[in-house]
Amino acid sequence: MAAKSSAPKMSIPKYTIRVLLIWAIPLLTVLFGVALLLPFLLSAILTPIELPKVRQRLFGARTRKQLPCLKVPALMRLSVLWVLQAWWLLIWRAESSFSGLDAEAGGEQLAAVDPSLAWKPLSISVVLPCAGEGEFALKTVRSVYESTPDTLLREIIVVDDGSSPPLESSHLNEQARSRYNVRLIRHAETVGLIGSKKDGGDAATGDVVVFFDCHVAPQPGWHSSFLRLIGENYRRIVVPVITDLDVGSWRQRGGNRGQAKCYLTWDADFKWFNSGDPYVPVLSGGLLGISKRWWNETGGYDEKMIGWGGENLDQSLRSWLCGGEIVMAKDSFVAHMWRSPNDPRTHAKYTVKPGAANANRARAAVAWFGEFAEKLRSFPSLATDVKTQDGAPWYGDIGNILEVKRRLQCRSFAWFMHRFRHVYEDGGLIPTETFGLKAASTGQCLTYQGEPGTSPDGTGRAVLQPCQPGNERQRWHLANSDTSRQGQCCSGLRAWNTDQCIVGAGWDSAVRTFVCDIAGTRADQVWQFTPNGHLQGRTRRFRSAGCLEPRADGRIEAASCPAAGHPASWIKDSPAEPPESRLYQKALGRIEE
Repeated sequence: MAAKSSAPKMSIPKYTIRVLLIWAIPLLTVLFGVALLLPFLLSAILTPIELPKVRQRLFGARTRKQLPCLKVPALMRLSVLWVLQAWWLLIWRAESSFSGLDAEAGGEQLAAVDPSLAWKPLSISVVLPCAGEGEFALKTVRSVYESTPDTLLREIIVVDDGSSPPLESSHLNEQARSRYNVRLIRHAETVGLIGSKKDGGDAATGDVVVFFDCHVAPQPGWHSSFLRLIGENYRRIVVPVITDLDVGSWRQRGGNRGQAKCYLTWDADFKWFNSGDPYVPVLSGGLLGISKRWWNETGGYDEKMIGWGGENLDQSLRSWLCGGEIVMAKDSFVAHMWRSPNDPRTHAKYTVKPGAANANRARAAVAWFGEFAEKLRSFPSLATDVKTQDGAPWYGDIGNILEVKRRLQCRSFAWFMHRFRHVYEDGGLIPTETFGLKAASTGQCLTYQGEPGTSPDGTGRAVLQPCQPGNERQRWHLANSDTSRQGQCCSGLRAWNTDQCIVGAGWDSAVRTFVCDIAGTRADQVWQFTPNGHLQGRTRRFRSAGCLEPRADGRIEAASCPAAGHPASWIKDSPAEPPESRLYQKALGRIEE
């Protein structure tokens, strides 16, 4: 009797399993949008050692003598590898400069609101301002339609802002509009992002109006928290976590890591930051949800703003100061195409009138800053004393914004800063003093080389120059939250009236600066002016990272810090209270919580 034949057993070779285990941690880091060199390098080193044929080719027959690590079990080698890789990940996590938002992390709960503000929104209008977006407009429309239930989506309003050819005759023809529930508003000529959003918001008929850019892919379920959070308070604006969009596949990449929060700077600009609470001081601008009722009550957007820029500042302050609030939906993700100079597909297909953004920002600042508008004198592009030929302010009449301010009995800008004191006080944006840093060896002062306000490329440098009384580029102050002191100020040094903080010394013998991380999470921005007169950097484990030492020839170099008792390298020069601190302290007594 013939023996029964059995099917061959399917099995995975043990060395394949071993290789997978070797590469487990590096592969997991890639899945979470992080690729660190050392874990990959360690896995690459161990892989040929664990494969007998490869090992023999590299080291010959006497590998056991040449490689003492082979005398221990394979599991122990893997354990050592995992410990080293995990240790490096922990170090990276503690000291990395990554400032994005881990959207899946928990945060503080929202404060209780007046029950009379609760309601039940039943429909959504999505507004897409599109200028020269072409195929991106269709892809965005499709993504919105497919990620939003039919029972909730009242309409997708596409505002075609002067596209050529018109979207109605190209990518959003009648068939596409019918299929994806699109209402098309056409501007024969480009009026700009702000005008397009205002026209779309005014035309929307849904209970909630959602504004997206015309190059996004909302992720499944994005709408749920929008409706829930706005339903708890009709005066609440909601923003999603803004992630990264791969324009080739039109899919989210890098996982759910993204950004949601901005803060307002003295030059009427905004910067991304992160904090543990769900509240958002300032919108980034393009992606948000608002009830149609609150849109109408606050007046929507300033119709006198032109083109692009500044409308997010105005809308944020309208909401916070006039009885509303802005929160992030930590479980709502919208992938967004970020413009890149190296990728022509992402370049804007429209132009913005020169100076329009500055005028818009000035309008928002003058209208809402109140007495703090005095700070605008430090920024030439926002100077408020410039007039047109007929004697009117160069940024135009702001009576329409002031009418909203009076009608809604809005609070002061000092209230806003006190409400977000973890940003403005703990983050060092209202310094109690500014001062010069004079090199003891030369008598020259550390001078920031850029213009006041926002650095165009996010970086800067400072050098030694003759001290000049009244030169604001020679004024510095303490900045950034100190994570070792429960987030109180300060852990770094900032160039006054700029967005730049010291990060170290450069190859050109100058001090390097970068956009300040007010949350205090960047290890390279932990610098202190010590009581004994040194500019000393520290790591997160409180070890000295060296000092910035001025030389007699004017160079500034990173060096080991001088021993105790060594003469001071730097002298604090002419400390003084800045106007923002003086005005804020005066206003605190009038602020109602």
